[in-house]
Amino acid sequence: MNPLIMNKRTTLTFLLALSIALPTIGQNDVDKGARDASSKAMQAGAPADTIPDGWTRSGIININMTQVNLTNWAAGGFSSVSGIAMFNGTANWKKGRRAWDNSLVLAFGGQHVHNGSDPQKTDDRIELNSKYGYELKKSLYLAGVFQFRTQFTEGFNATGTRISNLLAPAYTVLGVGLDHRPNPNFSVFFSPATARLVVVTDDKLFEGLGPDDRVYGVLNGSTSELELGGYLRLQYQRELAKNITFLTRGDLFSNYLRNPQNIDVTWETLWTFKVNEWFAATLNTLLIYDHDTKLPRTDDAGLTYLGPATQFKETLGIGLSFKL
Repeated sequence: MNPLIMNKRTTLTFLLALSIALPTIGQNDVDKGARDASSKAMQAGAPADTIPDGWTRSGIININMTQVNLTNWAAGGFSSVSGIAMFNGTANWKKGRRAWDNSLVLAFGGQHVHNGSDPQKTDDRIELNSKYGYELKKSLYLAGVFQFRTQFTEGFNATGTRISNLLAPAYTVLGVGLDHRPNPNFSVFFSPATARLVVVTDDKLFEGLGPDDRVYGVLNGSTSELELGGYLRLQYQRELAKNITFLTRGDLFSNYLRNPQNIDVTWETLWTFKVNEWFAATLNTLLIYDHDTKLPRTDDAGLTYLGPATQFKETLGIGLSFKL
C-alpha cells in the first residue's frame, strides 16, 4: 500500500475517533462540572464555572510481572520471566489568568525466554510535556508548549542490529499558540509555527548508509535536524468511576520544510482499573505514524524493503499499582 495513503488513513482515523469521542465526553464533563461548580459556589460563595486555583497533582505507578516455569512439559514451550514498570503523572497549576500544565511518562520493560536467546526489551519510554498559558478570555489561553521524548537504552531489531538508543532518536518540541481549556479534564492546543529538533547521537545507526540517507529524519553526517511546522495536541483525562481512570492524548505535526503532507501522529490511551489499594489492571495503547521512521515492509511482489508504517503497541497488565 502507498505510504502516503496509509499516512492519510491513519490521520483521518485518528481525527475521526477524537472528533466523535472527545466532544461528547467533553460536553458531559462541562455539564457535570458546571453542576458541581454551581453547587460548590452556592456553598462557598464563589463564582461558578471556574477552574480552582493552586496545584492539582495526579500520578500512577504500575509494576507488572509475569513468570512461567516449565519442567518436562509435554505440550512444549519455554520458561520465561517478564516485567514492566510505568509511571504516568501530571502536575497542573493555576493562579488567576495563568495556568501551567506538566506531565511525565516513564516506562521500561523486558522479557527473558529461557531458550538460549538474549533478554529482549518490550517497552522503553521517556516523555516530558510542559505548557504555560495566559488566559485571554474565558477558557482560551495564549500558551507556550515544550515536549521532550527519548528512551533509556538501546533497542535491536529481529536480526540483532541496533536501531535506537538513548538520544537516538530524541525529539524536542517548542511552540507558541492558542490553548482551549473548557474544563479541567480537556484541553486542545494549536500552534501554526512550532520548532521541532530531532536528534540522533548514535553513529552506529548510520553505518552502511549513503550521504543522502536519513535516520529518523536526520541526514547522514549530521546529529540533528531542525523542523518547522504546525502542531496540534489534545488531552482528556477523567476518573470515570471510583476505581476507574481514563487518559488519552494525541499529537499531530506537519513539517513545512520537508514533505508537509506527511503528518506525524502520536496517540496514546491509558485505562486504570483499581482492584484495591495496592493492585490494579492497566490497559495502555500507543499508536505512532512517522514518515521518517523506516520499518521492514513487503511489496506486492513479496520483496522486502524499508519504508514508513503505522506502529501500534498494546500493553495489558495486572500488578502493583500506586496512585499518587
